[in-house]
Amino acid sequence: MNLINSIPKADYEILELNRGKTNPINNDLVTTLRQNLARIENDARVRGVVLTGNTPGFFSVGLDLKELYYNDEKQITAFWKNWDALVMEMIKFPKPIVAAINGYSPAGGCVLAVTCDYRFMADGEKLVIGLNETSVGIVVPEYIFQLYQFWVGKRLAYINLMEGKLLKVHQAKEINLIDEVCKIEELLPKAQAYLEQLLTKPDNILINSKRNLRAELIERIEKAPKVDMKSRLKAWFGPKSRAMMKALVDNLSERSKKRQ
Repeated sequence: MNLINSIPKADYEILELNRGKTNPINNDLVTTLRQNLARIENDARVRGVVLTGNTPGFFSVGLDLKELYYNDEKQITAFWKNWDALVMEMIKFPKPIVAAINGYSPAGGCVLAVTCDYRFMADGEKLVIGLNETSVGIVVPEYIFQLYQFWVGKRLAYINLMEGKLLKVHQAKEINLIDEVCKIEELLPKAQAYLEQLLTKPDNILINSKRNLRAELIERIEKAPKVDMKSRLKAWFGPKSRAMMKALVDNLSERSKKRQ
């Protein structure tokens, strides 16, 4: 099974998350996305990316806690290093990336979205997006705060991250967490049209402008304290965090049984 579907267009690609219906993020999905982005970065024929999910209603539910909860220290360390590398590579990715957020997008799903240059999101009363790490027992690293506040502002980022707040689609639009809301059937065509419009400009203009526009963000992240893996592991395996994650894992497992 391809964890990322690559759909080539004239001079760009659609990368479609393809790990089941809800696209939970594990080490294999991270590795596959990194490989695809590295390939595209080094291919002059591919000038940009649309990132989306494979199933209406879900972009990505975030980290696959049903799997990661049972990882030992060595496995979870490898995952965090891989994940951190992916996020930084996406922040620094030189070519335009447009997100077509086709559904539910909490935590890791939201992180992927906010690395992109522009975000379309499908409308839906039940759909939410945001960074709810503190609500599931995960510490928010400094670089995630810097990335989130780049779009919504420092004060709001601080409040939302401390609360682990998830936002409905139009709430997210109001604070600039997403840029446009549209019907699900219009989502991908609009994201493609936006990218195609960007690509009417020369590559050197797009690449150099993006680098300049993100220079301050990248500098702040690179100057921020490095993620302390010992502290991260201590928090991950701490009894309170484990209890919070276990409750969520049990709830997810119960939902899966009901859907069967």
